[in-house]
Amino acid sequence: MPERPRLLILGATGRLGGTLAAYFAGRYEIVSPGRGQLDLNRPETVEAGMMDLDFDLAINAAAVTSPDVCEDDPALALRVNAESAAIVARVCGNRWLRFIHISTDYVFAGNGCAFLDESAPALPVNAYGHSKREGEKAVLAANADALVARVSWLFGPQGGGVPETALQRAREGQPLGFIEDKWSVPSSTQDIARWLDRLLVEQAQVSGILHLCNTGVATWRDYAQVSLDLAHQHRLLDRPFATHGLRLRDFPNFKAKRPPFTVMNNARLAFILGETPRSWQSALEDHIVSLNAPTA
Repeated sequence: MPERPRLLILGATGRLGGTLAAYFAGRYEIVSPGRGQLDLNRPETVEAGMMDLDFDLAINAAAVTSPDVCEDDPALALRVNAESAAIVARVCGNRWLRFIHISTDYVFAGNGCAFLDESAPALPVNAYGHSKREGEKAVLAANADALVARVSWLFGPQGGGVPETALQRAREGQPLGFIEDKWSVPSSTQDIARWLDRLLVEQAQVSGILHLCNTGVATWRDYAQVSLDLAHQHRLLDRPFATHGLRLRDFPNFKAKRPPFTVMNNARLAFILGETPRSWQSALEDHIVSLNAPTA
């Protein structure tokens, strides 16, 4: 590889992709084609578009991620999340280049109460989860050396997550109701970037499915309450705020069914790293503190 390797990041404007692009920019030349150059909604054009790109490693963080959008247009979800992902995987495999594909905890049905490891049955309950599960299978069929990294409930520098929503509602005096019958693992995009850093090169032999998440479990209400508590502790809020619980059934406008329990077990990741990923609360505290940091 050249002195400064070229890292292809698809989805570099998203919550995770944006963090990855910023994190890796110091050591890699970031290749992040726009839709005009590589349109994942048009799988028939992806292979030709990939041939015009010069890169040494690749991470696919691009996806249609809204469950309700996917429910409205499942064909779109399959084109972007499965068909095009598999083509990217095949091109990387044909070039013998490291490829990591980002997936989701929504591949699970969520009808149990045990932490889910990589061997747990993936039985999605909505079009988004179905498209991502089909993407996992297609990627690994096209490139046996690929790594499929499942993530959940992201927060980080790109914003747009539960912490920012909770703080905005508190500051504006809006209701602080959050769902309390849905469980998963809030996870730091900064931590995921650090793990992927090792998995790109140092642990390049790791393939198959791997759960990339912090340690612990939370409901959306837990997630929001801890965000508010930390914000008050670090003086982003002038007083404490209390959330109240809502149920999934309180949201009849959800077009897609949400899986209630998708808490992932990160034991395989811990074994590979040689250390247990820190708790989501610890990672979230760093994120909340960063929201009050002066900008350059």
